[in-house]
Amino acid sequence: MPMLYEIEGKQLFKENGIPVPKFRAYDSEESIKTFVEELGSDIMMAKAQSLSGGRGKAGLIKKVSATEAEEYIQSILGRDHRGKPVEIVMLEQPMEIANEIYLSVMLDNTSGKYLVLASSRGGVDIEEVAEKYPDEIYKEYYSAFTEPLPYMFMDMGKKLGFEARTLTSFTFIMTNMFKMAQKRDLTLIEINPLILTPEKKIIAADSKVVIDGNADYRQPDIAALKSQRDRHTDLEFEADQAGISYVQLDGEIGIISGGAGLSMATCDLLDFYGSSPANFLDVGGGADEAKIEKSLEILSRQDIKGIFVNFFAGITRCDDVANGIINASKKFDVKVPMVIRLVGTNDDLGIQILEDNGINAYGKMEPAAKRIVELAKGGN
Repeated sequence: MPMLYEIEGKQLFKENGIPVPKFRAYDSEESIKTFVEELGSDIMMAKAQSLSGGRGKAGLIKKVSATEAEEYIQSILGRDHRGKPVEIVMLEQPMEIANEIYLSVMLDNTSGKYLVLASSRGGVDIEEVAEKYPDEIYKEYYSAFTEPLPYMFMDMGKKLGFEARTLTSFTFIMTNMFKMAQKRDLTLIEINPLILTPEKKIIAADSKVVIDGNADYRQPDIAALKSQRDRHTDLEFEADQAGISYVQLDGEIGIISGGAGLSMATCDLLDFYGSSPANFLDVGGGADEAKIEKSLEILSRQDIKGIFVNFFAGITRCDDVANGIINASKKFDVKVPMVIRLVGTNDDLGIQILEDNGINAYGKMEPAAKRIVELAKGGN
């Protein structure tokens, strides 16, 4: 689920006509002084940027004065939050709140439509609202190909308590959210809370934006954002750049497989035989020698006890897989034991190539998995 940092989501909001508080990224003491001048006030919110929730409870969001800001920000930069260090802090204009609304547009995988959710009980988890006040959550489904127009959201706005000028502002925001989801290939836009100020202005006080990673080629500016780099480990990012689906785990046997389903089955089989996968790695159905080599290079940099390559070849030829394995194992000096399972196009030739080069090769998955577990545990 590729998510954006709050500051990145708010920049998209700003570009798409959704009102947000004034904000900027902290990068030095000077940025605090500049922001104070912009606000005309020395009070601001300092908000650590994280791709995980729970920032407020972790003390990573705080209202501070200009004199307190530098010390507080330095205290949270580098702090671990749910497995990732904080590297960015956003400075934001504090907002007075008269009312809080929950609002989201999400792609519903079951219907293929956009689901708009809204509740007058914003500022808390929507799951909590659903449990305690189910009648106060309003839902509407819209075709993903619908051209959004303000009148479509008037009934929802009235149910939320907006009227007159605020109702017009709400429908304008809702229309722009919908357009933004369509134009930017977003699977979720969530504002919690959308606030109504005492001056009757409606402001997006928070942002949660989730993108469709399959559409990166259409949204290169979003794919290049820092959040999309930070959601990966270094090896995951490198694999992603090479077109390889790779997730780093903490097991002892590295796997390379052709197909997501086969990769999952391989992970399960290693667990069945008493070991654990060090990664999920899918090179895809049409992998060439270059992808096989890159995969082995990545695994050679992990702390693992063995490598299990599992291919059911249709488009990919088993002899190509075998040659890629041999070339890569020599090039990257793979020192851990390897077991290969090949079945499909040219499997006899592929297995023969591997055996001629002293590499364990099988045509069936179970004995191959059992063998790599034995070798990883120090067996002969």
